[in-house]
Amino acid sequence: MSGVIDLETMNVDELPGIWSPVQWELTKEERAREIEQQATDSLLSAVDVPEAILRLLLSETAIERAYDAPAGYEPDRQGEWDLKLLTFQFSRPIRLVEVKREADYLYVEYDFGELGRWAFEIEPEEASVYRI
Repeated sequence: MSGVIDLETMNVDELPGIWSPVQWELTKEERAREIEQQATDSLLSAVDVPEAILRLLLSETAIERAYDAPAGYEPDRQGEWDLKLLTFQFSRPIRLVEVKREADYLYVEYDFGELGRWAFEIEPEEASVYRI
């Protein structure tokens, strides 16, 4: 029997994903290793599930250091930007265009720049992703 996708608890919003690695004292070698091991996976886990799926499907998981807050960053919802923290963002930005949510249906559409517009249609027992 297949699993059921819970549409009510799947978060989708326009906030850009950010991530900061461990901030305790490490040697330079430990710090570099820790960042390499955690950065991409942790950033993927910080964004909405449909965005993470789309990035993985299109192999668009490259990250870069974020020195300034990204466009759309909301300090009231995401916390004050701290220049002292090592922070990462995806190299290629993505923009949420539309979200339609009903009891047993979720439609999410993204603009991925040069990679086109992509949509997800998610129902309790089926999920579709396609390029528009």
